[in-house]
Amino acid sequence: MRTMKAMQLIAPRKPILAELPIPRTPSDGLLLKTRCVSICSTDISFFEGHLFPAEYPIVLGHEYLGEVVDIGPDLDADITLGDRIVYWGQTDFDGLAEYRSLRPIFSGQTLRDTFPADRHFTDDHRAAAVRIPEDLGDLEASFIEPITGALRAILTHPPKPGDRVLILGTGPIGVIAGSIIGRMFAPQSIVSMDANPRRNGFAAEHFAQRAYLPGELAGQVADNSYDYVFDALPTIKDIPEQDDPRRLAMRKLRPRGQYVLYGASQQMQKFDTWLMLAKGLNIGSAPFDVTSFPMHHTASVIASAMHMLRSRTVDGRKLLSTVCRFDDFDQVVEIFENYRTTTDLKTIVDFR
Repeated sequence: MRTMKAMQLIAPRKPILAELPIPRTPSDGLLLKTRCVSICSTDISFFEGHLFPAEYPIVLGHEYLGEVVDIGPDLDADITLGDRIVYWGQTDFDGLAEYRSLRPIFSGQTLRDTFPADRHFTDDHRAAAVRIPEDLGDLEASFIEPITGALRAILTHPPKPGDRVLILGTGPIGVIAGSIIGRMFAPQSIVSMDANPRRNGFAAEHFAQRAYLPGELAGQVADNSYDYVFDALPTIKDIPEQDDPRRLAMRKLRPRGQYVLYGASQQMQKFDTWLMLAKGLNIGSAPFDVTSFPMHHTASVIASAMHMLRSRTVDGRKLLSTVCRFDDFDQVVEIFENYRTTTDLKTIVDFR
């Protein structure tokens, strides 16, 4: 039996380098040899225990680029050996391994194979996928997945032309969302808030006319100053309720303003229900549930996300901070352990 190396999580904060069987090629799918995987805050949430699977162990990693090494006989797509593939799936991880199988759906197809996921939504065994053209390098191509996620949320609840926009959190998703909104949706203004001064510098460089620390936003900006908030914050804990950045953002959002929640945690978070009621705020997100947002719709979004990266609507060169080789397992683990304190944007694990 042929085997591969994979980073398995056997419990929160307990990764191991495991030897696993190379997965079989699905009859209507692909076998991919991993080229690189970008580390995502969702991976970190699983690592830290803010998100958790139905059972352990699991293989993390889903911001993925792989090379086609085998094709199932029933695959209905113009794919050849050596093509590079990026995918987007809700519960589809398994990226931090030397190989993975995939049942893709490409833009223009309407295939579906749904199932009830373990976290209260209907998922699809297929993943939205896109073939990568030669003019896009490996390291940048792995950013297509997070661009897809941000773009799904923005398209589901778009800002209006002339809106005053506030981006909460200027990690990679906040930078991606701010770049898309600033270049594609004609806001009157777009500012950001983050507790990390260096990340505020990234925001000012990428998209923000002003990047605030939480105290600055609280003290210098009047309530009801924004029409649209995009929440790209991580799990918030161990801070006084009056300092919660989500409560602060709701105070700054105008009555009937739009609040878009991007990331989520299975660890309960605090929302100010009084402000939601008093102001009539619209709280929304892009659903994972494929009965509401089918995977074939996401297949169209991922194709658009790739074009945004190619056109520099989102500048992948500026997102890349660190490259770590997969065979340096100790460094990979160290990156996971120190992710919350880093000022980096995207870190890529390189398998090539």
